[in-house]
Amino acid sequence: MKSVIILCGGYGRRMGQDKGLILFQDKPLLIHVIETVMDLVDEVILVLRSKDQQKSYEEIIEKFELPDIRICLDEEEDQGPLMGIYCGLGCITSDEALIIPCDSPIISPTFINNIYKYYNLIYDAAVPEWPDGKLEPLHAIYNKRITGKIAEILKNGLRDVQTLLMELDVRYIPVYSLDHSEKSFFNVNYPEDLEKLEE
Repeated sequence: MKSVIILCGGYGRRMGQDKGLILFQDKPLLIHVIETVMDLVDEVILVLRSKDQQKSYEEIIEKFELPDIRICLDEEEDQGPLMGIYCGLGCITSDEALIIPCDSPIISPTFINNIYKYYNLIYDAAVPEWPDGKLEPLHAIYNKRITGKIAEILKNGLRDVQTLLMELDVRYIPVYSLDHSEKSFFNVNYPEDLEKLEE
């Protein structure tokens, strides 16, 4: 069974609004991600930071008739993506899940299929790596068994995913083995990034 956890951290200061709800080609960024993954996996979990955010997202999910999307809320608000990974893993019914941010609207089916081919249960995680060593921990697969380690890290007041990776047995996979076009890793962080999506 394959699960995907989509992280929607919320308000993008540079964008002036909740990033998952930003429109691209007449659809919210989140919907682009969901429509790509929903036919490739068995379960889609949406992790949100608050009940207020949940109301907006439920309206979007209903509008686009996506009844099978499950919503999971962060245990604490504004704790960053590590909290989202922790809560998302607690909601899945499979042993592992692919994490994807909601602001990567052109993620490709090729990437999703390839990263699952590279992942093996003997690893705690499978993480894409660029030639310069930079990692993509929010486009990665994590095993559910690591939730205890994440809880310990959060309890110690740390919130970065890099700290988690240092505690895990990780399989690092070259980015170009997963998506040679690199488009799957494109994030919308600035208004001009929306223009780049059209290129």
